[in-house]
Amino acid sequence: MDERGVSLSEQVYLGLRDSIVRGEIYPGYRLLVLEIATALKISQAPVREAMERLKQEGLLIGKANKGSIVSEMKQEEIEEIYALRELIERDALLKSIPKLGAADYAQLDLLYKRMRAAAEEEDLYRFIDLDLEFHSFFYEKSGNRTIMNLWLQLAVKLKRFLAITNKLYFPDLLSIAEGHAPLIDALKSGDVAEIERLFAAHLKEVWWRMNGRAQR
Repeated sequence: MDERGVSLSEQVYLGLRDSIVRGEIYPGYRLLVLEIATALKISQAPVREAMERLKQEGLLIGKANKGSIVSEMKQEEIEEIYALRELIERDALLKSIPKLGAADYAQLDLLYKRMRAAAEEEDLYRFIDLDLEFHSFFYEKSGNRTIMNLWLQLAVKLKRFLAITNKLYFPDLLSIAEGHAPLIDALKSGDVAEIERLFAAHLKEVWWRMNGRAQR
């Protein structure tokens, strides 16, 4: 381990995962254990461990005589992810509403402001992180660990999809950021029906834009 207590395998895993999720390593790219180990000047064992974790997450797939390939992002899979997200996010949201207080609203306001700042700076990756953090808030607040763990798995794939496609589907990041303001206002109002309506519309709009353009 290094001086911070992070193993070599963890470092390799995080580095490769970040590059794949950000779209810097594209679908179909071939990763070889020996090449990575040689480039990093480490043994092959931690690289193998890291790549096995990536396979478990579905970011890599093993192919005979070809090593490990960065997995494709299929339209069908993204549609399934968004459909599932709509179901579990509604549940997380409804469980969170009774628990929200002044500190929670302040945290959401701060996330919104940071999202706007990232949009104004055209910092796509930071923007995506903050967008997902905004929605992760409700999964954490809900207290449902099963849903939270499921969301974490989906969020990895969502982040990857958004990182590669967001500039095409959402050239105006600021408008996306501003779309979160009405959500916060609704939460502060306490009107459950309106909160549920706005969040459902928000998710549907995101998917409508992506799905509509993806099929053109």
